[in-house]
Amino acid sequence: MRRLFILSTISAVAFGFVPASSVSADEGDEASHGYAAMAVQNRLYTQTGELTAFVGVLPMDAFTKGLTLSAAYTHHFSDHWAWEVVHFFYSFHIETDLRDDLEAFDLGPIPFEVIEHQMVTSNAVFKPVYWKGSVYNDSLIYGELMVLAGAGYAWFTRSERMAVDLGIAMRVYVSGLLSFRVDVRHHIFFDDEIFKQANLDHELWIGLGTSISF
Repeated sequence: MRRLFILSTISAVAFGFVPASSVSADEGDEASHGYAAMAVQNRLYTQTGELTAFVGVLPMDAFTKGLTLSAAYTHHFSDHWAWEVVHFFYSFHIETDLRDDLEAFDLGPIPFEVIEHQMVTSNAVFKPVYWKGSVYNDSLIYGELMVLAGAGYAWFTRSERMAVDLGIAMRVYVSGLLSFRVDVRHHIFFDDEIFKQANLDHELWIGLGTSISF
Protein backbone atom coordinates (compact mmCIF):
# COMPACT_ATOMS: atom_id res chain seq x y z
CA MET A 1 0.00 0.00 0.00
CA ARG A 2 2.80 2.39 0.84
CA ARG A 3 4.49 1.69 -2.50
CA LEU A 4 1.18 2.21 -4.36
CA PHE A 5 0.67 5.52 -2.56
CA ILE A 6 4.13 6.79 -3.57
CA LEU A 7 3.56 5.80 -7.22
CA SER A 8 0.15 7.52 -7.22
CA THR A 9 1.66 10.71 -5.80
CA ILE A 10 4.45 10.80 -8.40
CA SER A 11 1.94 10.24 -11.20
CA ALA A 12 -0.32 12.99 -9.94
CA VAL A 13 2.58 15.45 -9.76
CA ALA A 14 3.82 14.49 -13.24
CA PHE A 15 0.42 14.69 -14.91
CA GLY A 16 -0.44 17.82 -12.98
CA PHE A 17 2.61 19.89 -13.93
CA VAL A 18 3.56 18.75 -17.43
CA PRO A 19 0.21 19.59 -19.11
CA ALA A 20 0.14 22.91 -17.27
CA SER A 21 3.53 23.86 -18.67
CA SER A 22 2.43 22.77 -22.15
CA VAL A 23 -0.70 24.92 -21.91
CA SER A 24 1.37 27.89 -20.80
CA ALA A 25 3.67 27.51 -23.78
CA ASP A 26 0.71 27.25 -26.12
CA GLU A 27 -0.90 30.28 -24.53
CA GLY A 28 2.38 32.18 -24.89
CA ASP A 29 2.54 31.35 -28.59
CA GLU A 30 -1.06 32.40 -29.07
CA ALA A 31 -0.40 35.63 -27.20
CA SER A 32 2.64 36.42 -29.34
CA HIS A 33 0.64 35.76 -32.50
CA GLY A 34 -2.10 37.98 -31.15
CA TYR A 35 0.31 40.85 -30.52
CA ALA A 36 1.75 40.42 -34.01
CA ALA A 37 -1.75 40.55 -35.49
CA MET A 38 -2.46 43.70 -33.53
CA ALA A 39 0.79 45.35 -34.73
CA VAL A 40 0.24 44.63 -38.44
CA GLN A 41 -3.22 45.77 -39.47
CA ASN A 42 -5.01 46.52 -42.70
CA ARG A 43 -5.38 50.13 -43.82
CA LEU A 44 -8.24 52.03 -42.27
CA TYR A 45 -8.58 54.29 -45.32
CA THR A 46 -8.36 53.21 -48.96
CA GLN A 47 -8.66 55.31 -52.11
CA THR A 48 -9.47 54.94 -55.78
CA GLY A 49 -9.42 58.53 -56.99
CA GLU A 50 -7.74 61.55 -55.42
CA LEU A 51 -7.88 65.27 -56.22
CA THR A 52 -5.18 67.42 -54.61
CA ALA A 53 -4.64 71.18 -54.48
CA PHE A 54 -1.12 72.39 -53.62
CA VAL A 55 0.62 75.59 -52.67
CA GLY A 56 4.39 75.38 -53.04
CA VAL A 57 7.72 77.09 -53.66
CA LEU A 58 10.60 76.83 -56.15
CA PRO A 59 13.43 78.08 -53.92
CA MET A 60 16.68 77.32 -55.76
CA ASP A 61 17.21 80.33 -58.03
CA ALA A 62 19.12 83.08 -56.21
CA PHE A 63 17.45 85.95 -58.08
CA THR A 64 13.89 84.76 -58.73
CA LYS A 65 11.89 82.47 -56.47
CA GLY A 66 8.71 80.77 -57.59
CA LEU A 67 5.46 80.64 -55.64
CA THR A 68 3.32 77.87 -57.15
CA LEU A 69 -0.31 76.90 -57.19
CA SER A 70 -0.94 73.43 -58.58
CA ALA A 71 -3.51 70.68 -58.84
CA ALA A 72 -3.21 66.94 -59.41
CA TYR A 73 -5.38 63.92 -60.08
CA THR A 74 -4.16 60.51 -58.85
CA HIS A 75 -5.64 57.07 -59.54
CA HIS A 76 -4.91 54.42 -56.89
CA PHE A 77 -4.64 50.87 -58.22
CA SER A 78 -3.99 49.25 -54.82
CA ASP A 79 -2.76 50.04 -51.30
CA HIS A 80 0.81 50.17 -52.65
CA TRP A 81 0.66 51.55 -56.19
CA ALA A 82 -0.91 54.62 -57.80
CA TRP A 83 -0.54 56.85 -60.86
CA GLU A 84 -0.48 60.61 -60.52
CA VAL A 85 -2.03 61.03 -63.95
CA VAL A 86 -1.46 64.77 -64.23
CA HIS A 87 -0.02 67.49 -62.02
CA PHE A 88 -0.30 71.03 -63.40
CA PHE A 89 1.77 73.87 -61.89
CA TYR A 90 1.43 77.63 -62.26
CA SER A 91 4.35 79.66 -60.93
CA PHE A 92 4.42 83.32 -59.84
CA HIS A 93 7.81 85.07 -59.87
CA ILE A 94 9.13 86.72 -56.71
CA GLU A 95 12.27 88.85 -57.16
CA THR A 96 14.83 88.61 -54.36
CA ASP A 97 16.79 91.41 -52.68
CA LEU A 98 19.95 90.13 -54.35
CA ARG A 99 18.70 91.35 -57.73
CA ASP A 100 18.03 94.81 -56.30
CA ASP A 101 21.49 94.91 -54.69
CA LEU A 102 23.17 94.15 -58.00
CA GLU A 103 21.13 96.74 -59.85
CA ALA A 104 22.15 99.33 -57.25
CA PHE A 105 25.77 98.82 -58.39
CA ASP A 106 24.80 98.94 -62.09
CA LEU A 107 25.26 95.19 -62.30
CA GLY A 108 22.77 92.77 -63.70
CA PRO A 109 22.18 89.18 -62.64
CA ILE A 110 23.39 86.42 -64.91
CA PRO A 111 20.31 85.63 -67.02
CA PHE A 112 19.67 82.07 -65.90
CA GLU A 113 16.39 80.67 -67.09
CA VAL A 114 13.57 80.05 -64.65
CA ILE A 115 10.19 78.44 -65.09
CA GLU A 116 8.08 81.11 -66.77
CA HIS A 117 4.69 80.05 -65.49
CA GLN A 118 3.53 76.54 -66.43
CA MET A 119 4.77 73.04 -65.81
CA VAL A 120 3.00 69.68 -66.08
CA THR A 121 4.18 66.27 -64.84
CA SER A 122 2.95 62.69 -64.53
CA ASN A 123 4.30 60.25 -61.92
CA ALA A 124 4.22 56.68 -60.74
CA VAL A 125 3.55 56.49 -56.99
CA PHE A 126 4.83 53.76 -54.66
CA LYS A 127 3.37 53.64 -51.13
CA PRO A 128 5.60 51.31 -49.06
CA VAL A 129 4.79 52.60 -45.55
CA TYR A 130 1.42 52.96 -43.85
CA TRP A 131 1.56 54.17 -40.25
CA LYS A 132 -0.58 54.81 -37.20
CA GLY A 133 0.29 57.18 -34.37
CA SER A 134 -1.05 58.31 -31.02
CA VAL A 135 -1.66 61.95 -30.13
CA TYR A 136 -1.15 62.49 -26.40
CA ASN A 137 -2.51 58.97 -25.82
CA ASP A 138 -5.91 60.45 -26.56
CA SER A 139 -6.57 59.86 -30.25
CA LEU A 140 -5.09 58.04 -33.25
CA ILE A 141 -3.84 59.46 -36.53
CA TYR A 142 -3.13 57.53 -39.72
CA GLY A 143 -0.86 58.29 -42.63
CA GLU A 144 1.48 56.97 -45.30
CA LEU A 145 4.83 57.65 -46.93
CA MET A 146 5.10 57.77 -50.72
CA VAL A 147 7.86 57.74 -53.34
CA LEU A 148 7.18 59.36 -56.74
CA ALA A 149 9.02 59.21 -60.06
CA GLY A 150 8.00 60.46 -63.47
CA ALA A 151 8.43 62.95 -66.29
CA GLY A 152 7.00 66.23 -67.48
CA TYR A 153 7.30 69.40 -69.53
CA ALA A 154 8.00 73.01 -68.51
CA TRP A 155 7.88 76.41 -70.13
CA PHE A 156 10.97 78.48 -69.24
CA THR A 157 11.62 82.17 -69.83
CA ARG A 158 13.43 81.54 -73.14
CA SER A 159 12.79 77.88 -73.95
CA GLU A 160 10.59 74.84 -73.41
CA ARG A 161 12.08 71.76 -71.76
CA MET A 162 11.38 68.14 -71.01
CA ALA A 163 11.86 67.03 -67.39
CA VAL A 164 12.22 64.02 -65.14
CA ASP A 165 11.44 64.17 -61.45
CA LEU A 166 11.86 62.15 -58.26
CA GLY A 167 10.22 62.89 -54.93
CA ILE A 168 8.93 61.78 -51.55
CA ALA A 169 5.68 62.67 -49.81
CA MET A 170 4.01 62.15 -46.45
CA ARG A 171 0.25 62.06 -45.96
CA VAL A 172 -1.82 62.47 -42.79
CA TYR A 173 -5.47 61.36 -42.93
CA VAL A 174 -8.19 63.43 -41.32
CA SER A 175 -10.89 61.04 -42.54
CA GLY A 176 -11.53 58.70 -45.42
CA LEU A 177 -12.47 61.75 -47.48
CA LEU A 178 -9.88 64.36 -46.45
CA SER A 179 -6.11 64.22 -45.98
CA PHE A 180 -3.12 66.60 -45.91
CA ARG A 181 0.28 65.96 -47.47
CA VAL A 182 3.80 67.39 -47.78
CA ASP A 183 5.71 66.77 -51.03
CA VAL A 184 9.38 67.38 -51.85
CA ARG A 185 10.36 66.80 -55.49
CA HIS A 186 13.57 67.27 -57.46
CA HIS A 187 13.08 68.16 -61.14
CA ILE A 188 15.81 67.83 -63.78
CA PHE A 189 15.19 69.77 -67.00
CA PHE A 190 16.98 69.25 -70.31
CA ASP A 191 16.76 70.56 -73.86
CA ASP A 192 17.13 68.71 -77.15
CA GLU A 193 20.77 67.83 -76.49
CA ILE A 194 19.94 65.75 -73.42
CA PHE A 195 23.32 64.08 -73.11
CA LYS A 196 25.22 67.30 -72.44
CA GLN A 197 25.58 68.00 -68.74
CA ALA A 198 25.78 71.76 -69.39
CA ASN A 199 22.21 71.73 -70.67
CA LEU A 200 20.74 70.24 -67.51
CA ASP A 201 18.91 72.47 -65.06
CA HIS A 202 17.78 71.46 -61.59
CA GLU A 203 14.85 72.73 -59.56
CA LEU A 204 13.49 71.76 -56.15
CA TRP A 205 9.78 71.98 -55.43
CA ILE A 206 8.28 71.86 -51.91
CA GLY A 207 4.50 71.72 -51.67
CA LEU A 208 1.72 71.50 -49.09
CA GLY A 209 -1.44 69.82 -50.33
CA THR A 210 -5.03 69.10 -49.38
CA SER A 211 -6.54 65.96 -50.91
CA ILE A 212 -10.09 64.77 -51.39
CA SER A 213 -10.40 61.01 -51.92
CA PHE A 214 -13.24 59.07 -53.49
